[in-house]
Amino acid sequence: MKNSKKGSSSVFLMLIIATLMTIVLGFMTGARNEYMASRSDGLINLAADSVMSEYDYQVEKEYGLFILGGRRGALENKMRNYIDFGLSDVRTVRTTSVSVSGSGYSLANCQQIENQIVDSMKYAQVQGLLDSKYKLPDEPNTMKEEVLRNGQTIVSLPSYDMPELSITSIAESLATGIKGPGEALKQGTDSYLINKYVMSHFNNSLYMKDENHFFRSEVEYVLGGKLSDKENDRRVDMAIVAMRFPLNMKYLLTDKAKMEELLAAAEVLTPEAAPVTQMILASSWAYMESDNDVKLLRAGYKIPISKDSLTWAVDIDSLLDGLNEGMFKPEVNRGNDYGDYLQMLLFATNSDIKMARIMDLIQINMRMNYDSTFVMGEHCVGLHVSAKVNGRKFSYEKMY
Repeated sequence: MKNSKKGSSSVFLMLIIATLMTIVLGFMTGARNEYMASRSDGLINLAADSVMSEYDYQVEKEYGLFILGGRRGALENKMRNYIDFGLSDVRTVRTTSVSVSGSGYSLANCQQIENQIVDSMKYAQVQGLLDSKYKLPDEPNTMKEEVLRNGQTIVSLPSYDMPELSITSIAESLATGIKGPGEALKQGTDSYLINKYVMSHFNNSLYMKDENHFFRSEVEYVLGGKLSDKENDRRVDMAIVAMRFPLNMKYLLTDKAKMEELLAAAEVLTPEAAPVTQMILASSWAYMESDNDVKLLRAGYKIPISKDSLTWAVDIDSLLDGLNEGMFKPEVNRGNDYGDYLQMLLFATNSDIKMARIMDLIQINMRMNYDSTFVMGEHCVGLHVSAKVNGRKFSYEKMY
């Protein structure tokens, strides 16, 4: 009987020990699995960051933008190599799938670049670096006019399939809008920051940012969208005239002395219809003044949004004699310069078209200077990454 009790106690003790060992082994296995999951999570996350670190260096250097190129298969191979290297010391780990996709962050969507530009400009603004980091070019532009003729480059431009808008109509609406053109230069808005980015990173026909860029008149390209410097300059000139005309006409109709001069001239020309002729002459005078405004701006003078007798340049004798050659100078040089007028036109330009043409310029310059096959649409600003390790899936969204 006594031996029977001892045997039962031994069996019971063995059962307890076996159960405890099973529990301990279970905890050890669970802890090991959690350790491997945690390690895999960190390594895959780090691998994704490593892939993201391979952004285009030249684009970042010249334009301050982070974009990542590479086809999906190549990016997945990079990810797998990073993961396998990090887990190479663990024999029991199997990476069964790796997926990398930038389609959700593709530069086929212009909004991606716009977000980056606004964020970087706002950061510079908060840091007090906006004026020093994004200085407007002040070196006179001595570049020759160019025309883009390369068919492959043209059809691959981000703006290639976008509708064309009339910059002249945009300028007219800007001049007659409720807020007026002065709103375009209001600092702090997203539109102002984007326009300052454009003005500080690209050439315009008066001032040069980089002589290694293809177009001489890059800001004018963003506005005009033509493949010729000459044609874009012409379009901008027409737009400034279209914007200045209603503003000049508005002032002229409020200047009693000038309207009296016009009426006196009209009574000599057509006594029977002097009031009608007066308005025709007023319209011609405002247009002649607007045309002269463009000449002044391109010569480095300033033109105020709202004029007065001191900033009005064309005299009535020149109007009546038809002397529209040369340039008339006002008594006082004050107001807004050519760059300000470009920013006003940029303010009124459709945002998607503006961003697409910014990407056009980056692509054109990159193809000319660094990579003849460079295409913005084949790049992205973020990735969706997923990998399955030992049957467990890990997913991440990465974005610059």
